[in-house]
Amino acid sequence: MRGVTLRRYPDESFPKNIDFFDLKDFPIPTNLKENDLLIKVCYVSIDPVMRVWFSGAKTYIDTVHQGQVIPAFGCGVVAESKSKRFNKGDLVLGALDCADYCVRSANSIFKLPALKSKHDPNLPLFLSVYGVTGITALKGLHQIPKENLPTKESKKTLLVSSAAGSTGSFALQIGKYWGYRTIGIVSSRDKKDFVLSLGADACVCYNDTLDSNGIVDTDKLTKLIKQAAPEGIDAMYDNSGEEVLDAVLPAMNKGAFIVLCGATATYYTWKNRGGLKNLSYFITKQIKAEGILYFGQKNAIMESFKEMNELVTGNHIQHKEEFINGLENVTIGLQKVFLGKNLGRVIVKLDNEIPLPKF
Repeated sequence: MRGVTLRRYPDESFPKNIDFFDLKDFPIPTNLKENDLLIKVCYVSIDPVMRVWFSGAKTYIDTVHQGQVIPAFGCGVVAESKSKRFNKGDLVLGALDCADYCVRSANSIFKLPALKSKHDPNLPLFLSVYGVTGITALKGLHQIPKENLPTKESKKTLLVSSAAGSTGSFALQIGKYWGYRTIGIVSSRDKKDFVLSLGADACVCYNDTLDSNGIVDTDKLTKLIKQAAPEGIDAMYDNSGEEVLDAVLPAMNKGAFIVLCGATATYYTWKNRGGLKNLSYFITKQIKAEGILYFGQKNAIMESFKEMNELVTGNHIQHKEEFINGLENVTIGLQKVFLGKNLGRVIVKLDNEIPLPKF
């Protein structure tokens, strides 16, 4: 078997320089402990949070050490089971490895009983619209208080940052379906076109406001946001944090609510961050914020599948995936995501027996 390992922790030259990883050969694990699963990995997704994992920081997964096979959200099929709850051939989802095979405790893995074969074209969608990103978007929006939701009598505006990304694009479309006036914040003009094609009422490019150091000028971005949202922002689904969040605060209405989902502004750069200079708006505008993290909450994901499936089959949600073929091309996927060249979800197919999906 093969696996992509972390040669050394990336420095400020990443992602233009991708020479921090190795593709190595390993023996297939054979000595499984009680409750372990040997999983044949079919697909892995490339997520912004992987940049944090590559730094050596401990998050909701264990610290990734130099020389270790790099983890990724993935789906696959059980090749061997030491668990009473899983059988050989079961399709599974979880934090797997960028490798042909990996071993995981059954306690950390989701079973996908709705699918019968790894050849089912819906399997990779559990890394996208039916997986952590889609369900996080849906469950995060469900946390918005009733008073911040749109009604026939009271129109509301929802702003989504990193709106062209996998989670952001779903949050924006769900918000539109719920009746919000929706505004996206993205990095580039092509992403703006993509977000507008999803039905957003307006979209702002923060790259238009970058200073000489490549950092967002919050005052300039605030002006663009206020132009796009003249009646103010009632709710925000934030995937960016830092300068982008800071720029939105002055444009928010009294009593607004923020769903804190990600902080991509800190994932993509090693420059020193400035923090939130507009923090006082939380007080003067009585803004509320709540962080979310649905990875590992099996009930939340499985309970939301039906609602998400209804949105997809009802043509209320478009999902966009870009597939890359082969374990040896994981680094191409990393570079694409961290250079901001992706629209929607980047998924790498590892199993040679499966043809590339087409949607």
